[in-house]
This record gives sequence, C-alpha cells and structure tokens, in this order.
Amino acid sequence: MRRADAVRGGLRVGLAGLLVGGLSVWEAVVAQLPGDVSRRVIVLSDLHMGMGRDITGAWHVAEDFRWAEEFEPFLDTLAADDVPTDLILNGDTFELVEASDRVCVHDEETVGCSTSEALIRLERVLSAHTREVAALSRFLAAGDHRLVLVPGDRDAALLFPTVGARVLEAFEAASGRVRVADEGEWRSADDAILVEHGHQLETRADRYANWPFPFVERNDGQYLERPWGQRLVGRLYDDLEPQFPVVDDVADAGGGVRFGLSAAGVPDLQAETAALLRYLLFRMSWQQFRMDLDRGDVEPPVWDISAVRASGPSFLVESLPDDDRFKMRAVNALTAGGLDRLLAALTDDELVMVCDYRAATRRARRRFERILTQLDPTGPPVTECPRTPETDAPQYEYYWRARDEIFGTYLAQRQGARPLAIMVHGHTHLADYRQGNFTRVEVGRAYVVDGFSPSRNATTPIVINGGAWRRTVTPRQLHEYGQQRGLSDRELLSTVQPEQLPPCYSFVEIAPYTDEPAPPVLRYWREDADGVWGMAPRCGRGLAE
Repeated sequence: MRRADAVRGGLRVGLAGLLVGGLSVWEAVVAQLPGDVSRRVIVLSDLHMGMGRDITGAWHVAEDFRWAEEFEPFLDTLAADDVPTDLILNGDTFELVEASDRVCVHDEETVGCSTSEALIRLERVLSAHTREVAALSRFLAAGDHRLVLVPGDRDAALLFPTVGARVLEAFEAASGRVRVADEGEWRSADDAILVEHGHQLETRADRYANWPFPFVERNDGQYLERPWGQRLVGRLYDDLEPQFPVVDDVADAGGGVRFGLSAAGVPDLQAETAALLRYLLFRMSWQQFRMDLDRGDVEPPVWDISAVRASGPSFLVESLPDDDRFKMRAVNALTAGGLDRLLAALTDDELVMVCDYRAATRRARRRFERILTQLDPTGPPVTECPRTPETDAPQYEYYWRARDEIFGTYLAQRQGARPLAIMVHGHTHLADYRQGNFTRVEVGRAYVVDGFSPSRNATTPIVINGGAWRRTVTPRQLHEYGQQRGLSDRELLSTVQPEQLPPCYSFVEIAPYTDEPAPPVLRYWREDADGVWGMAPRCGRGLAE
C-alpha cells in the first residue's frame, strides 16, 4: 500500500467515533490533520542538476543548472520573509538519466539504472552541486522551513530506497526537515493541494507503468524502467546536445526536437519518424491558448472520427502547421507508407485530442494571436477535422475538452479527504501565464487566477504549470533571435549558449491559509534591466548577445 493511501485510510478509520460526537465530516478530518496548513508553499520544478564542470573547469555540455549564483540569493530572499515555508522541488531536481556518461547502458533498451548505477550518477551530481545543497540547508536552518523532493521522470531513481537515503544524507545539517516523497507526489496536510511532476498524465511519453514504483525486475535484480519517450528523445539529445548546447533548454521539449533536427540536417529517420510524430502530436501545450474567450455557453464540437480515419494517415501530417520544422519529415514518411500503422494504433479518444488541439491552433492562427510556442503565421492555418452535422455551427467552438478530460479524470482519481483545490505540475518546462481565462471572487473582490480549471465555469480545481527553475527559451524567442540576425537554424543553435537565455526562473507560490487555499501565483526570480534581482509576475527578458 502506498504511504499516502495508508495515511488516508487511517483518517477514515477514525472518523466514525468523531462523527458520533456531532462533528461534520470535514471538521472530523481537520481534527486529525497536523496543524500546519497555514504555511507558505513554494514549488520549483525541473532544475536538472547534472555533472557540473569537466576537469578543465568548463561546463559539461549537458549541464543545465549553471545558476548557483542566482539560486543562493533567491533562497536568501525567501528566508528573509520569515514565513514558515514548505519548499517543494517538484521533479527532475537531479539529472539521473543522462546517457553521455555511459553508466546505465544495457542490452535491453527498456531497462535503465540499477540501484548501484543510480548511486554512481547521484554521487557525481551531488559532488558537482555542493553549493546548491549548502544553500538549501542554510534556507532550512533559517526558520520553520521544510524541503520535499518529489521524484520526476529524470530522477525517478530517488525512489530506490538507498538512493533516496543518500540524498537525505547530503542534507545532514537539516536532518528531519527534508524528505523524499516516496509516494511520488506531495500533498498539503489538508489534502487540498497536490504537487507532482506531471509526467504521469495521459498521453505523456515519459509515463511509468506502475508509478510510484518505476522498476522492472530481472533475474539479476531490480532496474529502473525506461519509458518509450525517454528512450526515443534521449537518443536524439545525446547526439544533438554536444553540437547545440541549448537544444534541451527550449520550452517545451517538442520545440527542442524540432529545432535540433532542423539544425543538424538529420536525414529522414525512417522507422523513428512515426514515433517522433506521435511524440510531437501529443506534446500538447494547452496553456499557450487564450481560453478566456471561450467560457459560458460555447460547446465543444463532435468530431467525425469515422471520416478522420477514412482520410488516412495524411490526417496526421495535416495536423502540423506549414511552418512546423518537422513537417517535411512527416510528409516523407507519409509518402513512404510509414504512417499507416501509427494512425491505426491511435484510439478514438486520442484522435479527438488531436482534433481539439488542431482546432485551437487553427483559431489562434486565424486571429493572429502571438502565443508562446507558435510562430507567426507563414501559411494557411491547419484545417479543422470534419464535424458531425449537428455541431457544425459557431456555438460549438469550445476546443479545450480534451485538456479538461485529461486533467479532470486525472484529478478525480487522486481525490483525498477533501476535494482538491490546486494541482501544481511541471515537466514540460513551459510555464503558465496570466491570461485571464477565469476570475475568482472572494470577499467582494474579483481577481485573475493563474492557470486554468478543468471544470467548466468553475474556479476550482486550479491546475497550474510552474515551468522550470532554470533558464529556458520559447521556440518563438529563439526563432525571432535567429531571424533578426539572419542565422540559419544550424548557425543559431551552434552559437547560442545557455548563459544567453533569459535570466529569469519561474516558480509557483501559494500563500499561507487556514481554510481554503490561497490561489496559486506564478512568479519569476529575475534580473531587471538594471541588473537588480527580485520577484516579478513576468519574465520580461529576451536572449542576450
């Protein structure tokens, strides 16, 4: 039984006696919870601390966390507030999957690190990032603060008991204030807030089959599972990153794959093209769209899936905009007959997801909305999927149904002692942004809420992507930087270095509360034009020269 389930089971067992005394169900639950819900929650995701510097003192090309000088004052600023804080490092804190060190290479590609191999990798990472570990320990010592490490897809090895224990040893000075979330997620004491990395959502290529037990058993012992997306994209990045240092700093990973293949001039990947197309089609960044325009009485269309299947695998290629850097590879695969099996393998629900996303992209293009991950239009918008006749009308233009179902179903499966109010995730490296898609009214005032609710016309639960506490760049920022300087994709990715990326780091803050959680706020630790560091609601910076 998972530890979180056992805790909830214990709560339920004790309810009967309390209810006899006249307490409501919720009062009974609160009576048994630790009295620590009135704490600030700070969530950082995707630091990806790796192997640090090589023997010459230069950064390893695959090192993504080069920002200790910014991390230390950020933690000092949090500590100076003197507010009891739960600091949640929400997955991929440590880069324990990087294959360039050749530690966890096995004949069976679905098998990753053993316990001993994962420990080797972790030791290298901890040795390379002693400064960051020390800064976290100082923060914990500065007040009534706690640190929780939630495993992600890149540091799932923390769920090996010996690996998790080794991390706790690194924080020996803060003993008792640090834990690894071996239940695979973190929840507030009242069950109102859920924080998890996000790789386990439906359609994610990095899902583990039995999370939070990401292991496979073999005759010689236990190993980490390697999900298909990790195997596919990992091979590409291992080849591309030595040439193009920022290829995996593009938010999100789908943008990095597109830019990297274009820059490298990689010929068609034959059998891998269909798998990559599937990966890219389902890297759905729903937060990029302006969903505030589609509230109220607008309903989702019903896509004619029979007609979609009858159109053949060309449907998959047509789902990519003309300026998508992967489109020509998809066209070539279509011509060679390499996409037939992919279309046949997709379920009706998956085709609905693609149709919803395709319609949302079409609308954004037609309205010339300059959104985070889409480039300015260079050709006609993608066409919609065919609709059923009864939904072929303007009032059927709610295109976020697939998003709502993905998150709504996921959250319904994770309800605890009370309805979830907030889910914070990361994984894609692309932060949400304040877009006014709904407002919340409280004590006579209305205010814009970051994130979105998968329950239509409701303000909770709120789902928010905190992005990455590291320097990243959106595809549009990278594209515009190259255009302004007349650079090809190869020249662009060969010259841009991580230090040129916008100096701002996103995170989610939830203020202390005693009853209902305060709304989550997306914030940035950033350097302004005068070189002063502080908190801000926007990044507001582009690439440096």
